[in-house]
Formats: sequence, structure tokens, C-alpha cells
Amino acid sequence: MSEHAPESVLKRKAGAGRAAAGDPAPTPARLFGQAFAKAAQEMLKLAVAVDDATETRVSAAEIPELLPDRALLAVIEGPGEGLGLAVLSAETLASLIEIQTTGRIGGADVAARRPTRTDAAMSARFLDRVLGTAETLLASDPALTWAGGFRYASFLEDPRPLALILEEPAYRVIALALRFGAEAARQGTLLIALPAAGRGAAPAPRGGTGPESAKDAAAARVWSDRIEAAVMGAGADLEAVLDRVRLPLAEVLALKPGAMLTLSKGVLSRLRVEGRGPRLIGYGRLGQCQGSYAVRLLVGIEEPETGAALPEPAEPGPAAGQA
Repeated sequence: MSEHAPESVLKRKAGAGRAAAGDPAPTPARLFGQAFAKAAQEMLKLAVAVDDATETRVSAAEIPELLPDRALLAVIEGPGEGLGLAVLSAETLASLIEIQTTGRIGGADVAARRPTRTDAAMSARFLDRVLGTAETLLASDPALTWAGGFRYASFLEDPRPLALILEEPAYRVIALALRFGAEAARQGTLLIALPAAGRGAAPAPRGGTGPESAKDAAAARVWSDRIEAAVMGAGADLEAVLDRVRLPLAEVLALKPGAMLTLSKGVLSRLRVEGRGPRLIGYGRLGQCQGSYAVRLLVGIEEPETGAALPEPAEPGPAAGQA
């Protein structure tokens, strides 16, 4: 083979996502590209080349304009209940599904179809692996405060609710241009939108880089992930309480279908969200979502209209009823 022959596919893959020569500090976007390629190889034995990795800052209103057609939309949740979005283009999603179901990647073109919950379930673990690997690579990078700690939360069938989900004033969007398969014939993209104002932990100091430090850090991450999985997997019963009304016992016993109860003014905009006890968790507003009743949670446990915290509900006395 002559020295001018095209470089091998393997060589191109090895250089994918790598920082340019002489660049000691890869950008967060490049590290996300490395995380994707590493997760694909380790989890799925899927070869991925990262052609481009960029980071831009946009407003929440601009994010829907960046979405590819028929892309899978995955809501991701991170520190401080921050919400972001992971967007797998149709080609990227097809590659992940095909390699898991048939063990190989098809042609460059993919069938046009809408992503399903099954697609989301089959992609969730891989997305978590990419996010976790990127978090590890960013362990000593200041970007960890906004890029770390995010994991898959839910599947979004339609982009219209994004205006309700993405409420931060600004987002950082990581955009990866990808090629899949041994011949790298299929092209796809991954977009990750994260709140620009970081709420995560500060990066670890750069001093501890030896084998023991790396081993301790890895063990700490495993322990933290297990504790988080155990705690976040626990059940929590919540009740949405419109209002509480005290009545004499005689009136309670006289209640019949069709009876009218007078509720406090403004209860629809200051609905209480309570746990067991009852324990006040916060406040919300009554609304609708896809034809069903829904409660939109508000931040904090202060009354939305006045800003004054409402007292905890008292247990009804022996001569009082509650509706």
C-alpha cells in the first residue's frame, strides 16, 4: 500500500473526538463525543466516529428550532431538579435499536417513523452511560457544575410541552455529528441541552491523579450511584389538595350527591401538594396535560399569591368534617 493511500477506517475512528495535537484541554463538547464513542463501543460493540462536537448557548425558545424531524426526545434530570433534553436523530436512534435487535447496522437511509416508548426504553440505559462517562471525563473540569449529574428521566412524545419543561433562561447545547458502523456510512446527530446555570458539584482538584486516587474516585461514584438508585427508586405517595372545609358533624352526615361545598377563593392557583402526615411538600396550579387533569408544581412551599407560608393543616376535631 502506498504512503498516500487513504487512512483506514480504524485509524479515523481512533482519532474521533480526540483533541487536536498540542491541545491539553479538550472542550466539554469533545469530551461528550468521546463519551458517546466509548459507551457505544463498550456497551453495544458499535463503532462510532465523531465528526464534529460543538457547544452553543441558546434560549429555551430556540431549542425547538434545533430538533431534527422524527427525533427521539428524552427529558433528563440533574442536580437541583434541573431539567434538560437529549435528542437522538432518527438515524442515531435507528443505529442504537438495530445493533441491539439484529446485531448490525443497516444502510445509510432509515425508515421514517415516529419514536415510541419502546425506543425510549431501549435507549435510556445507553443515554445514562453516555452522560455518566462524560461526567467522569469532566471530573476535574469546571464544566462539571453544569454538565454533570444528569440522567434519563422520561420520554417526550411531542415537542409542544417543551415550553413548560424547559424553564431556564439559557441552555448550553452540545451537538455531536456522528457516523455509525464499520464503514461509517450512516450519519446521525445527538443534541444535549443542559441548563446554562450549573447547580452541580464543583470539580475535584487536579492534584489527585494517581492510580489510588482514580480507584477511590471510581469506588465513590459506584457507591453514590447505588445509594441514589436505592433512594430514587423508593415510592412516595403525594396528594393534591384543592381545599379543606370544616363542617359540623350533622352537616357532614347530611351530605348527599349534588350538595354544594364552598371552597376558598383562588384554590385553583394555590393547590397544596402534600405527603403523608399530611406534610406540606409545595404548591401547584391545577391544569390539563394531554386531556387529563394535571398539577403544575411551583418552586418552594410559599403561598404563590402572598409569598407567606401557609400553616400546616390541622387534624379535624371530633365534631368537624373534611371535604
